[in-house]
Amino acid sequence: MSCRSRLLYAIQAGYKVLDDGSVIAPSGKERKTGNKEGYRSFTINADGEYGYVMVHRLLAYQKYGDRIFEPGVEVRHLNSDPSDNRVENIEIGTHSQNMMDMPRERRWAKAKQAAKAKRKLTEEQVATLRCDHAAGMSYRKLMQKYGISKTAVSYIVNAKTYQEGKS
Repeated sequence: MSCRSRLLYAIQAGYKVLDDGSVIAPSGKERKTGNKEGYRSFTINADGEYGYVMVHRLLAYQKYGDRIFEPGVEVRHLNSDPSDNRVENIEIGTHSQNMMDMPRERRWAKAKQAAKAKRKLTEEQVATLRCDHAAGMSYRKLMQKYGISKTAVSYIVNAKTYQEGKS
């Protein structure tokens, strides 16, 4: 069962989120929630199949209805705390808006981590490339030796990328 199906099943069953972010079960009792990757969630048995329902998405559905399922729409935690599901902290918006909800330092850290994961060369190769360039090796030869584009060579030589190893 998909996340969307579980969410809709939970709504139909009578689960709801109060303004303070607590979850109420169909019985009227408060439902305990767990922590799934920093987000509050609870499990339900939907037609014999167990699965998670994310509290922030349930609350967003209560506020915005089917709009949360539109392409490009994300549920946002305005204060960037994924466990804070108070009604005033939950909005919907674009991915860009969601990222801008994060503190600048955290956005930069995520961007650096993503860039590092895509890197083709090791720090040792970068140091060697810079030494080769300093010794007079042309961009064309550097491109061939390291299997990268002229732009990549330029960015490395001019420390626009791989800045950690640059002294």
